Amino acid sequence: MDQEKKRKQQKKRQLQHPKKRKTSTSLVEREQVVGNPQKIKKKKTGSTNGSTKKKKRNTQNTSKNGKKTTKKKKKQPKAISLLLNVLFYVFILSIVVGSVLFATSNDENKSFLGYRFFGVLTDSMVPRDPKTQKGGFHSGDIIIVRDIPGESAEVGDIVTFRPSITSQAFLTHRVKEKMDKLGETEGVYYITQGDANKAEDVPISAKQVVGKKVFVIPKVGGVLNFVQDNVVVSVVFILSVFGFITIIRYYFLNN
Repeated sequence: MDQEKKRKQQKKRQLQHPKKRKTSTSLVEREQVVGNPQKIKKKKTGSTNGSTKKKKRNTQNTSKNGKKTTKKKKKQPKAISLLLNVLFYVFILSIVVGSVLFATSNDENKSFLGYRFFGVLTDSMVPRDPKTQKGGFHSGDIIIVRDIPGESAEVGDIVTFRPSITSQAFLTHRVKEKMDKLGETEGVYYITQGDANKAEDVPISAKQVVGKKVFVIPKVGGVLNFVQDNVVVSVVFILSVFGFITIIRYYFLNN
């Protein structure tokens, strides 16, 4: 009798204080676990292995692609930097060589690579009408003249010529008219006029034409006169500026 009472009391306690059960697993999962626990383990292990393999493959592909992209990126800057270096040094070298040639040569009859440099002394080519008279220049400018055959100049070109065949001076005016003969003398002749002048120049022959104006460097005449009068100082200054620019350039590129 005592044992039966104890059993009843235990049942009541169990009913009053039931044990907490896990709610995370569903009924279907419980049945699967109870029925075939090995299959579930295989499925889980198989899925994890497959995912890890895929991840490895993905990581390998990304690493390969990453290497390729980095190689491409490295090649482009090298080519660009090399091209910029070449252009930079060519530009600086041309400035240095041109300055030395300007400083050491006082003979305006000489041309360098088919080009001559003249300092403008008057305002005869200051345009009165900038819309129609293009390419004019002022006193103190430097004009770059390209050597051309005298017969090849055309109307509208700005040409540099000698006022006479024996003259050592030069004029640079615009061609106003091109003629096949002058009076009874056959040949190529030009009538020129300065843009600021109201009167035409004396007709000239093609033999008097030196070249054609191609470029104007404004307000540099004083600098070139200083270079010609102070050769050593000018060359030292240009070389020091060149060295300073190269040092600054490499400093910024390395950083």
